[in-house]
Amino acid sequence: MVEDIVLEVNGKKVRLKDFPMRALKGTVVGFIRSLNLEEEPKEIKIEIKLNEKDSRGS
Repeated sequence: MVEDIVLEVNGKKVRLKDFPMRALKGTVVGFIRSLNLEEEPKEIKIEIKLNEKDSRGS
């Protein structure tokens, strides 16, 4: 199976099972399509940097 999604946390790849992979892909693709961009998305890259407050979960 080709990896449609690559998830890395702190530079380490996290292996996703089928359901989380489909859920994450569907959520992100749905959000991007709702933006009504001029062209159809072919590749989406997201990078999220957490600050100390985000890391604590508060």
